[in-house]
Amino acid sequence: LKPTVLAPFRKLAPLVPGPAFCESVKAMAVDAIVKAGQRQQVSGIVATKPPPAPARDGPTQRFSRAQQQLLCAGIHFFHRHIRSDPGVIERMEGNTMFKLFFEVPYHNKEGLLAVFPESVHDCSAIHVCSFILSILHQGLFSVSAFIVSIIYLSRFKENTRITLHACTWRPLFLTSLLLADKMWEDKPVRNSSLSKLFPVLNNLELNLMECEFLKEIEFNVLVTPDLFCNFCEKLLNEEVSTAIITAVSASDFAESLKSDLSSNGEEDNEDQSPEAIPSGKFFVPTVDVKQGHQIQSVPTPNQPPQLPQTHQSTPPKQYPSPQHQPPQQQQQQQQQQQQ
Repeated sequence: LKPTVLAPFRKLAPLVPGPAFCESVKAMAVDAIVKAGQRQQVSGIVATKPPPAPARDGPTQRFSRAQQQLLCAGIHFFHRHIRSDPGVIERMEGNTMFKLFFEVPYHNKEGLLAVFPESVHDCSAIHVCSFILSILHQGLFSVSAFIVSIIYLSRFKENTRITLHACTWRPLFLTSLLLADKMWEDKPVRNSSLSKLFPVLNNLELNLMECEFLKEIEFNVLVTPDLFCNFCEKLLNEEVSTAIITAVSASDFAESLKSDLSSNGEEDNEDQSPEAIPSGKFFVPTVDVKQGHQIQSVPTPNQPPQLPQTHQSTPPKQYPSPQHQPPQQQQQQQQQQQQ
């Protein structure tokens, strides 16, 4: 035992530790363990290992192959929790978090495109699907980060009793997605890059929302594999509307998922082109936001954005092997090695 642990017991024993002192310490430790066990039994808490997770019935499938289905189900799950009735604003009048994530006061920025204020009250399935797909594709977010962001948002709603309203769902979605990407990705997107994708919020406002979001969920950002799998199974049971399925299937983000499958050898579709040019209704980035470069946030509907040209890697030089060299060169190389 460490001296700091033995300090309280030295008052009950001689200053010089001996056999009697060790026996008394052992007896007091055993007595403390027994009493702690009795308290746990009385309170109904048993200090035992948790039971193993039950085996899932039925066939399993790769997450990469179910990404598009999970994406449709996640968007449908997100959309059906958005409320647009005017009574919500009256009920949430005293909620500080609702005021923080209320989007309308942030529309006072100079040079802000009119499409953002005009669409703030639009909570239709097409608009929600288009916005989420645009952010995921142009921000290079993954489907797993999107699913984890929904889990974070559920925790936030449970702790704050906030209602997902038509005027609050976009800032809430961006904040939870930003946290999920920072938590589970090796190269997360920067706040400054996300503020250029959604210029309604600047970098300082995103930082404030991120900090308040973390405080309200008590920094509970852990998502266990069992929780993730159970939530995915719940999403797969969603009855997704046909409009969302059609919009997702025709999106650039779905094409990028298919190209990833084909590049990994999980699909043999040679017709799928991995070079999909993003063309969203709201945002048009021109470079990789994960690398922290500058992004153009001005939409150009008439002209597609120009993606940066990728540098083709030069093949390695092929040096002739000694077996195919003439005898004179082999002798010269042997002499050089001996020297």
